[in-house]
Amino acid sequence: MGFLDFFTGNQPPLIGDALDDVKVMLDTGRDLFAASSGRLLENEILDTDLSAQEAVIRKREQSVRRAVLEHLNIDPKRELVLCVKLLTVAQEAERIGYLGRTMEKTATLATAPRIGAIVDEIRELRTRTLGQFDAVRDCFIEGDIEKADVAQVEQEAIAEALREVFARLAESELSANKAVVCTVGAYSVGRVGEHLASIARCVTEPLHRIRSGS
Repeated sequence: MGFLDFFTGNQPPLIGDALDDVKVMLDTGRDLFAASSGRLLENEILDTDLSAQEAVIRKREQSVRRAVLEHLNIDPKRELVLCVKLLTVAQEAERIGYLGRTMEKTATLATAPRIGAIVDEIRELRTRTLGQFDAVRDCFIEGDIEKADVAQVEQEAIAEALREVFARLAESELSANKAVVCTVGAYSVGRVGEHLASIARCVTEPLHRIRSGS
């Protein structure tokens, strides 16, 4: 059974459950990222319980691991590589939750509203990254290689733009506080994007190359 056959055909019940868990992890991670980055970069009031969202992500990751283990106990040779990819995706999605919380905590360090040209650039890249969540979720759940390729191209463009942002931050005359807040914010956006790209590569690449672009 090939990768596309696995995701478009009849899946073992336990693996179907694990795919549902992955979907919930990515949808929750998207909402957490939207809220925490809005707080950090848009100066929005945080009215979302990020701790509860992060708990959902972690619980679902445990569920994925349990389902894969039970499936392999039943038939240890069936879809072994695909099961490992599922575990990889769950780990990548869990890290997105962690980075969302990092952005929230960074916002508490800010001593002034986040405004200015450099913040506007980071906001725009955050918005593009936010748009990647649904695209990456769909390409993985559907096993769609074309969608996965598109997601990776977009993420590389975002990563290149972020490299330019970091270069300007290094040469800027921002206050120490604002420089730290902007740098951590930009770094978090970039890392979230890299985790999403790794999930997309689970569709297009062999197991040993999933993180080759990170």
